[in-house]
Amino acid sequence: MKIFLAIIIVFLLSTLNLLLMDYLLGFSFYDSFLHLLNPFWVMSNAEYIMLAALFLIVIGQQIFMIIKKKEKRYRSN
Repeated sequence: MKIFLAIIIVFLLSTLNLLLMDYLLGFSFYDSFLHLLNPFWVMSNAEYIMLAALFLIVIGQQIFMIIKKKEKRYRSN
């Protein structure tokens, strides 16, 4: 129960932080709420490239680990 409460508190604080940051940037609360619900609508092209690079790194790392394990099994046999 304590972990669930901690997760809820962190979620609420991070949501409030995002709303306040948009409000401080000059957006209305309605626009801030829309940015919160649809974060990919406000991303620029550079941010899309960074997101794609992050996905490629994560997926590439998993593929590398699978290949490394198969190679290790092949050497031990």
